[in-house]
Amino acid sequence: MEFVAIALFVAGALTPALTRLLNSVAYRNRASGKAEIIRAQHAAREVPEHTASGKRGKRRV
Repeated sequence: MEFVAIALFVAGALTPALTRLLNSVAYRNRASGKAEIIRAQHAAREVPEHTASGKRGKRRV
């Protein structure tokens, strides 16, 4: 009976820490996913150098 009480006490003591750890990991995963989406959107908007760059066409170098 004492073993069960000790096991429940340890589980109860570790639950808040485990919850914070899982929330932290989930937050990092969401932030990483959002950053990846933003990088992909910016990469899709970039215009290659060989294309026209404005109303008057290519710039002279």
